[in-house]
Amino acid sequence: MAKLTRFKPIKTASGWRVNVPPKFSETGRRQQLFYRTRELAEAAADALKEQRKTFGDQARAIAPSLAEAATAADKILKPWGLSILEAARMVAAIRQRETASKPLGDAADLWLLSCEGLRPKTIRGYGLTADRLRTPLGDKLLASITAEELQAAIAPPGTAGAAAAERVRNCKAFWNWSASKGWCDAAIFAGVEMPRVSKDGEIEILTVAEAEALLRTAEAHFPQAVASFALQLFGGIRAEEITRLEAENVTIDGIDMPAAVTKKGRRRHIAPSPTLAAWLEHHPFAPCSNWRETSAAVRRLAGWDVSSVILNERLKAGTMKTLPKPHRGRWPQNVLRHSQASYAIAAGTPLETLLFEFGHSGGPALLRQHYVGKASKKDALQYFAILPAGAESIPTLSAIA
Repeated sequence: MAKLTRFKPIKTASGWRVNVPPKFSETGRRQQLFYRTRELAEAAADALKEQRKTFGDQARAIAPSLAEAATAADKILKPWGLSILEAARMVAAIRQRETASKPLGDAADLWLLSCEGLRPKTIRGYGLTADRLRTPLGDKLLASITAEELQAAIAPPGTAGAAAAERVRNCKAFWNWSASKGWCDAAIFAGVEMPRVSKDGEIEILTVAEAEALLRTAEAHFPQAVASFALQLFGGIRAEEITRLEAENVTIDGIDMPAAVTKKGRRRHIAPSPTLAAWLEHHPFAPCSNWRETSAAVRRLAGWDVSSVILNERLKAGTMKTLPKPHRGRWPQNVLRHSQASYAIAAGTPLETLLFEFGHSGGPALLRQHYVGKASKKDALQYFAILPAGAESIPTLSAIA
């Protein structure tokens, strides 16, 4: 326990002396004060004892300028119910976090490196979100960024839709990862609002004419992509699964979907309909290099409002003169898979069969909710009658069975 300071006057040749330790000195250094009489020395000692009693043994005399600043600070903090000490600790904590923080741009680079090994689609989404954050906030320390700034960068107030909601989820993953490194406060993200997303579960499908236009465009301009589109339109294979399929997985007799290929990590097998078999016979499947950009180019040429790097490069190089304006609107999410399911059910395919081939983990209720009634039987028969150029026609009903 620290020894109590007694401030006892001592008689010396120079007068009565009172020793003042640094913690009670106005200068912050040890002082020796001298008085002509014992009474004056004892009065000074009593004043120092009172100071010790009021402010504590660890307190030192407060300079007038510091006392004035403390009074002003106390007045500012009073409406907030904070003491000067509490405010000082809060500021110190903020400065400590800022010192340990990193600029958002640097943190985003490190985060993306740590994500190596995740699915390419996931990494691509993370990268796009990081780019959105870098433009307005790349040079700012993470510890100084507010929820409002994050909101404005990735999903400004009033934004709606699944794409914006995905950006918020991606940003939250980045923010929590940065918080685990001590670069920011995870609680800040609680102030970021999730955009509105439609809850009606309504899906979109291609019309028969749109499906045929897509395949004819691929046949004419990107024949290497035809089989990949056919597998989605007539086999219901997911877009990300297409990128993992190998040539040996696909024959006209059957399509093997190993666990390493499927989204759910469970093997499944698809028996091709005569329609799909006809497409695979004329266009044997082989992995399409740069599928994402090739797919975008086909969809853009077929009339959808899709950005295409390949076509833009051709325009710049002069190998393509003009690019007609899109006339089919935006490209609906998962529309190829939704089209296959809707037309197959309309044509009479049992829900249980579709459940296995689609790789759904739940019962048939979800398929029934989304796909039953989306297409008529007449349209379904026309859909499955779409065949590759030069193929012999097949009996309509057998095209589905």
